[in-house]
Amino acid sequence: MTMLDERLARVTALAQDVWGNDIDAHAFMTTPHPMLDGNRPAEHAVTDPGAREVEQILHALAHGLPV
Repeated sequence: MTMLDERLARVTALAQDVWGNDIDAHAFMTTPHPMLDGNRPAEHAVTDPGAREVEQILHALAHGLPV
């Protein structure tokens, strides 16, 4: 498994945990997000800093914070 695969797996697992199911997690990961300059989270997470930004959004959602 490459570093990119591991990073995407980690972010996807967090999205699944936050959303509670694969369908909503997939929708989140593949829908352009305004906090990511319109990038899709799956695309944004290809770099380590990008993955951290996606994780911050997911953590905020998990804790009911505004995003």
